[in-house]
Amino acid sequence: MPLPARYANEVPEMAELWEPRSTFRFQTRVWLAQCEARSQLEGSPSPDDLETIRAALELSDDDVAELTRAEGHETNRLLRLVQSRLTAAQGNQIHRGNTSSDILDTALSLQLLEGLRLLDADFAALEAALEGLARRDRDTIQMSRTHGQHAVPHTFGRQVLGWLAEVRRARQRLVRAGEVMAVGKLSGEVGTHVFIEPALESAALGRLGLRADEAPTQVISRDRHAEVLSHLAVNASTLARIATDISLLGITDVGEVREPFDSGVQQGSSAMPHKRNTELSERVRGLARRVHGAASEEVQAAVLWLERDISHSATERFALPDAFGASAYMARLLRFVVENLVVDEHRMAANVDATHGAIFGSRLLNALLDKGLTRTNAYELVKGLAQCALDEKVALIDLAKADPEVSRHLDPTELDVLFDPAFYLRHIDEAYRRLGLQ
Repeated sequence: MPLPARYANEVPEMAELWEPRSTFRFQTRVWLAQCEARSQLEGSPSPDDLETIRAALELSDDDVAELTRAEGHETNRLLRLVQSRLTAAQGNQIHRGNTSSDILDTALSLQLLEGLRLLDADFAALEAALEGLARRDRDTIQMSRTHGQHAVPHTFGRQVLGWLAEVRRARQRLVRAGEVMAVGKLSGEVGTHVFIEPALESAALGRLGLRADEAPTQVISRDRHAEVLSHLAVNASTLARIATDISLLGITDVGEVREPFDSGVQQGSSAMPHKRNTELSERVRGLARRVHGAASEEVQAAVLWLERDISHSATERFALPDAFGASAYMARLLRFVVENLVVDEHRMAANVDATHGAIFGSRLLNALLDKGLTRTNAYELVKGLAQCALDEKVALIDLAKADPEVSRHLDPTELDVLFDPAFYLRHIDEAYRRLGLQ
């Protein structure tokens, strides 16, 4: 099933992977590997016949066009097309001992592994872009936020490190997905090796870089495919999380970052010319839902009747290409945003002061505890002063210096030290060290 046109042009390698030409060629690769393994183990087909078979398995554009007509049993149609180019004895070497799912599912494993390789390249490029952004803004002071409210100062680079760590874990998930999917099945009807020897299956799959599924049914069990798409769904959440952060930081009232915006091409609104929406990040967030939906479909497709039914087939023709295509497109789009992100350092610094110093309340609290106040008394004292700073828009440090109870324990010089944001940044380098960014 080809990728939807809305993003296929942006990820041409992934689009090509899911075109019918690639799908059929993965299937002919499986037949060729089995013929090669049989030739090696049994001496037949002969080397000359093997070359003829190899040539017969090459598909032209006309072949692909004919095969993609929606009629008949597609594996039989492909088999008969190839056999029509061979003698009866040569043609009988192809698909010998197999059932259709041997070829379809083993080819699909190869297709999925190639898709995972392509995705890893896109995630690696995003990882590199995030590393660059984290290094660049290592010391750019910024407010951290919980519940959308100001928490304590950190740096924008430190925030980006959180994104980077997730993307690295996303790449690890792609590796695990490849490990679970690197299996094939050439064991015939319901996986019982009735007409094909286990040694031949192992030899053929080895040529394809696969191992034999331990106990397949008529198909490779769909828990594997469901796990692959589940990994992609978690990765989509990682991309959406980063995109959501960028959208939130780009809100006009926050104004700390801006997406790249080509004013000669882009329009934020047909009615409001001033708009510069975070539309690229929003696109990432929206497409994440496609991957989540595909994963849900495949989890359900893992529930087949006994040794198999065909309920998984129809949905996979949409779910698999769409999940892989959307994942590649999101990763590339987010990389473009990260590489061209406009960071407003002055706005970030200004936002640190937006609460009139109330954010330093936790440090004032701990300083009073060090002076011997009980936690309850110290907390209530600082809470009252911090809320007053927020409500009256008066600097917390001035309120603290004017408060008799605070002044009994802390002199003005001590208070000045407590309201220095550098205190909160003293261990920022530790996260960089842990991620190997010295």
